[in-house]
Amino acid sequence: MSNKRKITTIFIFLTICSASIAQKTPIVYYDSQDNGKTYTSLQEALMEPEKVYRLKLTKLANRDSLPEELFNLTELRELTVKGCRLCVLNQNICKLSKLEILNLDRNKLLRLPESIGKLTNLKFLCISRNILETLPNSISNLTQLVCIDAWDNPLYILPESIISLQNSLKTLDLRQIPLTKSEYNAVQELLPNTEILFTDICECENRRDHN
Repeated sequence: MSNKRKITTIFIFLTICSASIAQKTPIVYYDSQDNGKTYTSLQEALMEPEKVYRLKLTKLANRDSLPEELFNLTELRELTVKGCRLCVLNQNICKLSKLEILNLDRNKLLRLPESIGKLTNLKFLCISRNILETLPNSISNLTQLVCIDAWDNPLYILPESIISLQNSLKTLDLRQIPLTKSEYNAVQELLPNTEILFTDICECENRRDHN
């Protein structure tokens, strides 16, 4: 394994464990043109789109989806759009085909588009603290995924197609989703090699609002 690949593996592991490890993750240099910078302004990033590898947005005023200009950043490897109240993830997300890390924490997403299945380089997907009830069938195409962080979503049902990830997916975080033991067992049958983090409840408890 090359040194660059080793560093990438370490980075992904530390990213996954960041909730429990108070430690700065190392910067991975994806290309000889990569200066390690994380852009926090879309306007600034669009000035030299071919040099932008990391973009972190925490404000998108008066929007419920991503600006279409963002999809000109085709060299992106890491995209964080956190706490922006997104209701829709654009179909054009597939244009960011080099993405390895996609963090959509703390938005208002009801669903993910099928086009997300074209992000075949994706290793880490964070969809925590949204209102997702299921995942698209195309999740089966993301065979490099190491971790899905789906913490705190009403995600009680997973598509059977997720079985395609059983050899790659190391961690599936379903905490703060009150799964019954039988629901947990159903997920574990689909992903027998995956560590599944979940919040256990008694079969007799009824904590869900189906209205």
